[in-house]
Amino acid sequence: MTIQHIGIGPRASEAVIHNGVAHFAVTPERPYDGGLDAGEQTRQLLARLDAKLEKFGSSKSKVIFVTIVLADMASNAAVNHEWDQWIDPNAPPSRACISAALASPAMKVEFIVQAAVDA
Repeated sequence: MTIQHIGIGPRASEAVIHNGVAHFAVTPERPYDGGLDAGEQTRQLLARLDAKLEKFGSSKSKVIFVTIVLADMASNAAVNHEWDQWIDPNAPPSRACISAALASPAMKVEFIVQAAVDA
């Protein structure tokens, strides 16, 4: 059993890969811009997600599960609008959407992702 840590930092790894699955979070670009609405932050997250998937040897069609965390559930429609344009319609991942306080009041949305990676 191999566990690979990518981007090890003082508090967390950028991603952990185990049994062919990458586990990671995606947050908006820093510094977080509280002036952006949840839809705009979601566009940032999806671009960052694409970059991370490529870095880890994966793609949107290999995303297994995403937990979307919203600071305010009222922004769900704006997030879904961006999400629906991004997903691979032939291989959409499973997902859940929850509301919770995020690490910064400027953050409106965060993703927690599991994706299959190439060996």
